[in-house]
Amino acid sequence: MKSLSRILLAGAISLVSATAMARNDRSVQPLGEALNSPEVLALSREVKVYFGDQRHPRVAQKIGEWSSQRHGSAGRDEPATKSGCHYAFAEALEQLQKRAAREGGDAVVNIFSVHGDAPMKSTTQYLCGIGNVKTAVRLTGTVVKLGR
Repeated sequence: MKSLSRILLAGAISLVSATAMARNDRSVQPLGEALNSPEVLALSREVKVYFGDQRHPRVAQKIGEWSSQRHGSAGRDEPATKSGCHYAFAEALEQLQKRAAREGGDAVVNIFSVHGDAPMKSTTQYLCGIGNVKTAVRLTGTVVKLGR
């Protein structure tokens, strides 16, 4: 009887641990939708942002490269998850802009997204990590002072 109890307990633990495994998906999201989301439209325009190899004015001074990772909510369906990705994107972008302003920069150039060890340098898309409950977006960019 004791061994049967142990077998049942081990089975129950295995079943629970299998259902508790974390989700770690990578989603490619449209950059244009994120940039036109209410959260991004509400951000300050004092620090300009340029993604991937997007054309920008001449750089007068390179200040440094920084990253910002922020989280949003993962929904139960695609629209809710996309919204969570856009929210995390807006938060990460805002943090990059704030860092640029603190460092004396007026733009962040060559912004790219990263999920795990996979960077995506694009002018049209960004990466969003999707877990069971949260989304995550990590943006990296170079803070600069633009020439006039």
